[in-house]
Amino acid sequence: MAFLAKLLLVSLLSIGFTETSAQVGIFGNVTLAGVITCPNDSLATLRIFRIIPEAKVDVVCGILFFQRTVKSTTTNLIGVYSFSFSFSDILLNNPELCYLNVTLPSNSCTFDPPGGAIRFPIVGIRSVLGTVSTYIPGAPSYLPV
Repeated sequence: MAFLAKLLLVSLLSIGFTETSAQVGIFGNVTLAGVITCPNDSLATLRIFRIIPEAKVDVVCGILFFQRTVKSTTTNLIGVYSFSFSFSDILLNNPELCYLNVTLPSNSCTFDPPGGAIRFPIVGIRSVLGTVSTYIPGAPSYLPV
């Protein structure tokens, strides 16, 4: 039960504290960026959460056994990741059919069982005309090793 409570806490906090933006140009690039955080139980009442530097963040696309990493980066010293998608990237790999896979460095967050990754689906927010105006991460899920 403690594992589920921690997962729920991490999930809810990740939703609130993963800030993502996408800037869409007609033929320009789309930027997807955010901050990876982990709750610190001793500071949770103050709403202070530890940033996760050096976390590996992958954009993974595909279905079942045909999944592949199309972009990869590592969070910087303040926990920020950033991806840029060109028009052709978006045509070849619809980001809404992909997800962010975050592999946390050891001892950066407490999970039971230890290890694993956090997965965020990429959600497109549509304008009134039906075009995607921004991308945000969906609800995270923890994947144990």
